[in-house]
Amino acid sequence: MRTVAAILLLIAVGASAQEAPHTDACQAQIPSDLAAAVAASFPSYRTPLETDNVPEDVQYSHTHGGNGCLGVAVADFNGDRRKDFLLGLTALKGESGLGVLALATKSGWRFQEIRTWTEDARIRQYVEAVKPGKYDRTEALDGPLDIGERDSLQCSHWGALVGRTESTGVVYCYVGGQLAYVWVSD
Repeated sequence: MRTVAAILLLIAVGASAQEAPHTDACQAQIPSDLAAAVAASFPSYRTPLETDNVPEDVQYSHTHGGNGCLGVAVADFNGDRRKDFLLGLTALKGESGLGVLALATKSGWRFQEIRTWTEDARIRQYVEAVKPGKYDRTEALDGPLDIGERDSLQCSHWGALVGRTESTGVVYCYVGGQLAYVWVSD
């Protein structure tokens, strides 16, 4: 009987030793040269982690076909046929966040900061790539437009959606070489 128990114990230990460690879904998407460029350009922030978001938002992502990462989106945001990244960076100190478009160039990365409209990056901040198309300002907003804000926005390339889950959503896209935005939810 001891022999059977010892064999079962060895099988269990062997099986657990073969399991791969969990790779963070956000970090797995970010190329190492981009991570290094972000660290050099934004020393007060770090690249996103899956655990930056509340568990129910991560679970929602998993159950709806996502990978659990709400801080990284990949698309061609400026129409140059290169793979660009939208990152929701997290402050090393405090709780603030910073939205960054990392545009791929022949020589590396060009960064465009965007406002995330969230006070607390570690609670419910998200980024997402949205398809080219027309985006209209939410009817929930009735105040004057800010600089760069539009009532309606026609994105001819992929757009960058940033906000807080179950709360805000702002779409950014390049129009005539300039970044414009429209509030799509509030």
